[in-house]
Amino acid sequence: MIYEYQILVTKYSTNRAVMIGVSTSDLNQASALSDMNLSHITETLGELNAVIAGQLDYLNWGTDLFYVSSDTTISRYGDFDKVERYEVSTLGLRDFLIELKNFKEQCYAGDYYKTIIGQAFTAIKANPLQYKRWPTSDIYYLITLNNITFTLVLEPNDFNLTESQYVAQLKSEF
Repeated sequence: MIYEYQILVTKYSTNRAVMIGVSTSDLNQASALSDMNLSHITETLGELNAVIAGQLDYLNWGTDLFYVSSDTTISRYGDFDKVERYEVSTLGLRDFLIELKNFKEQCYAGDYYKTIIGQAFTAIKANPLQYKRWPTSDIYYLITLNNITFTLVLEPNDFNLTESQYVAQLKSEF
C-alpha cells in the first residue's frame, strides 16, 4: 500500500488545532480513522491482533462517525449511517492502523509536528499566493514538504506572526 500523510492546522480563536492523518487509495474512506487518538489506536490494534489470531470472533470498532466490523480475514467499514459497506482485508486494515500509529508517534516525538508545521508556515508566509488551496480561497493554504501534505488555515493577520509565535499557538490531541 502507498500511504499519504496529512497534517491539518485549523484556527479556533487564539488556538490552532492540529489533526494528523494517513490515507491510501487502497482503502477508500479509511482516512476517517485518523480521528482516533494514539491510545485508542493502540487498544484497537491489540484487539484486532486477537481477532486475527482467532482469540476473538469479531471486533466492532471505529470512531463516532465511522464504524468497522472485523473478523479474522474480512473487515467491513463505512460511515455512521451504514449505507456503504466496504469489504477489505483485516490484515490490510490493521497495517493501515499501524502506519497511522507510527506517523502520529513520529509527529509527537520531541514535538516534531511543531518543527514541520513551522517549516510549512514559513514557506507559505514567504509566498502565500503560490500555496493557496483554491484560487478563490482567502484562508486555506496547501503545501507538501517531506512527503507530508499540510493544510493551514491562515487569516491575513497571521502573516504578521513569527514562526515561533505561530507554533506556540498549536494544540495537539493526537
